[in-house]
Amino acid sequence: MATAELTQRVRVEYTNKEMLDIRDDRKIILTEIKKNHRNDISKIHPNQKECAKEIVTHFRDRKIINVMVLALTQSGKTGTMIGLIRKYLKRTSNIIPVENIYIITGLSSCEWIQQTRARVPKSIQDRVFHRDNLTRDFVKDIMGKKNVLVIIDEIQIAAKEKQTVFKSFQTAGFYNKQYLMENDIKIVEFTATPDGTIYDQMKWGEHSKKVMMTPGCGYTSCFDLMEQGRVFQYKDLCGVTKGASLDATDDVVRRNILEIQDHIDEYKKPKYHIIRTPKSRKGDMVIENFHSVLGDRFVYKKYDGESDIDDINDLLRKKPSVDTFIFIKEMLRCAKTLYKKYLGVVYERYTTQPDDAAIIQGLIGRGTGYDDNGRTIYFTNIKSIEKYQHLWDSKFEDKTVRWKSKTTKYTGDTLRSNKTRLNPTLVDGMISSSSGDDDDSVDEYVDEPELEHQFRTYAEAKAYWKDRFGGRGPNEPKVQPDGFIRNHIRGVTEVMSKEEVEANSRWGIKKRPRLHVCYDDPTDPSTVLYWVIHY
Repeated sequence: MATAELTQRVRVEYTNKEMLDIRDDRKIILTEIKKNHRNDISKIHPNQKECAKEIVTHFRDRKIINVMVLALTQSGKTGTMIGLIRKYLKRTSNIIPVENIYIITGLSSCEWIQQTRARVPKSIQDRVFHRDNLTRDFVKDIMGKKNVLVIIDEIQIAAKEKQTVFKSFQTAGFYNKQYLMENDIKIVEFTATPDGTIYDQMKWGEHSKKVMMTPGCGYTSCFDLMEQGRVFQYKDLCGVTKGASLDATDDVVRRNILEIQDHIDEYKKPKYHIIRTPKSRKGDMVIENFHSVLGDRFVYKKYDGESDIDDINDLLRKKPSVDTFIFIKEMLRCAKTLYKKYLGVVYERYTTQPDDAAIIQGLIGRGTGYDDNGRTIYFTNIKSIEKYQHLWDSKFEDKTVRWKSKTTKYTGDTLRSNKTRLNPTLVDGMISSSSGDDDDSVDEYVDEPELEHQFRTYAEAKAYWKDRFGGRGPNEPKVQPDGFIRNHIRGVTEVMSKEEVEANSRWGIKKRPRLHVCYDDPTDPSTVLYWVIHY
């Protein structure tokens, strides 16, 4: 006899002994949260409590599986997550084992792990996972559990089908509606820039809800910075176009750098000034341009995978005695909080085709929050902020805004879902509530490279290659005397971070696979990763 289709999450029954253990563990974690709040380790503010209450209320409807929380950058997502755990546990009807609560992210960031674990209660610190631990440790821990709460941070990262979050959820059985209902799986997703995920989540119909988090008192948004006249259009600081040689600074670049100096001269005291540079040789060219135009009046420092600065905030907390430029490369994206007291000019990396999500989550996003010094100015892409405000004001329902990101695309004026992991057609038994204005046909996505075949050893990468493509596999990359392997992309050969490889992943693939070598930490050769990238 066929099993009746479940239409809502099944409540898990526990024995008297199990109930007593769950209640005792609940007392412990609630005490930990209270203690962390009292000691300013992770305070839960009124707006966070309200947001947490709304999320928990939605889960009273047992048809709901997924709740997406939209919160402005640096507005208190982590505090809301802790508030959510507290509120869920305090409602006596919500019986859940503490070991069934998880916080995960698609970010590959040891810094995120450390920062998040330091703020959450000790009882769940072992169940905080980032991208590198999802397919192995997270899946092993969650497999087969019933009555689960999974909280996902920065959901716009690794958000496509076939990327790590998708693979881990697929292995855990989360792409089957009946499994989700039968095992009482609850998922809460946090982001400031949902990109294409929100349009796929909207198709879940009665099984999903959206929550707009209200910032707390004293919060400064990127919209506020614009209104205060503290945001300026970023410009080219390099002067090198495709095919051009790296030669002397041109007049346009000189004027753009002198514009920065004009703003610095308005400060009465020395400040730190952050400049995000392009990758590889162009980044060096930007630094050379600053030396050439501004001379020795300033101190120049680097913050990248090769610098001796472990945490930029260790430097930013020291009062500068002279104006200091900090040139960063592939750092300070989403999830990083900056110490702002001595910040002066902050300049995003210029590009002719900006990714709107990357702009909002970049340096302007790091400048938002509750600790604005009232003086820092930001150079970034103003159009991205204007588009973001339109989306935020419409609660991300205005599909006429041409938002550029990794998971949104357009055909003419029509928004096309870019096959995110939240697409309901990926969930067995889920019926999409799409109104038909999106086209999710597979043909739209056949040219997307797969990025997540990552291995810790060359032998594992070679075995995967041979199994999938045949032949003898790729040649083993040579380890240099300093212990590192140099990777080659776009004519550049250097030690590369994962972000650098991912940003250039399409290069040279065509219809054949490629092996790339990168590092979790480009200063530590033991963090090597071998990526097999292919269509």
